[in-house]
Amino acid sequence: MKYIYVPGCALMCYKPRLAEQLKEVLEAHYGPVETMLSCCFNRPQLEPGTRILTPCTTCAQTYRKHYPDCETIWVLEEMLSWEDFPFPDYGGEEMSVQDTCSGRTDDRYLNTVRALLERMNIRVIEAEKSGKKGRCCGQLLYGRQPMEKVEAYMKGRAAEMPCENVVTYCASCNRAMNIGGRQSRFLLDLMWGEPTQIDDVDIVGWNTSLAKFRATH
Repeated sequence: MKYIYVPGCALMCYKPRLAEQLKEVLEAHYGPVETMLSCCFNRPQLEPGTRILTPCTTCAQTYRKHYPDCETIWVLEEMLSWEDFPFPDYGGEEMSVQDTCSGRTDDRYLNTVRALLERMNIRVIEAEKSGKKGRCCGQLLYGRQPMEKVEAYMKGRAAEMPCENVVTYCASCNRAMNIGGRQSRFLLDLMWGEPTQIDDVDIVGWNTSLAKFRATH
C-alpha cells in the first residue's frame, strides 16, 4: 500500500520544519511515506488505492470528495489514539478554539481537536459561537471585501473569544486571530511543545505566500 503525506500548503508556508517533524512521526507508524506538496485545489493525479495522510481539514475533505478510490486519513484523529506520542502537559491552562471553516462542518474534526487538547491538559473555554455555530476567522473574505472590512471582521471574531490564548488548527486562522489581537496557539505547535511564532501578521503578505506556493507546486 502506497502512503502519500500531504502537509498542506498553509502548514508549509507557516512552518515547514514542523511539517517535516510530523512526517518523521508518521513514518514511525506507517513506514516510508512520500511527501506531496501539490495543493489539493490543483487536483494532483493519484493512483487508486493510495493512502493519503494529511493534518489539514481542507485537504482531508477535498481528497475524500474527489478521490473516492483512495483512502484519506486525517492524521490528527489517528494520533489521538497513539499511546507512544509524548503529549505535553499544559497544567490546565485555559484556551478558546477557533474552528476552521472546513473543520466545523464535521463532528469528527471538532471532537478530535478538543480531545487532543484534553489529552494535553488544556481546559477549553468555548466562545458563544463555536463549533458548528462558529464564525469564519475572516480569511475567506480576503479578495472579496476591502482590506479594512477584512481586518475589522478578524478583530470582531477574535474579540468573541473568552480567552487571550486561542487554539487554531488552520494556519490562516492562526494569522487572523493574531491580527485580531489574540495570541494564537497553533495545534501542532502545542503538540510538539513549541511556541506559535508569527513574525509578520500582515494578511496580504500571508495570502501572497499561499498563492505563490500553490502556483509553484
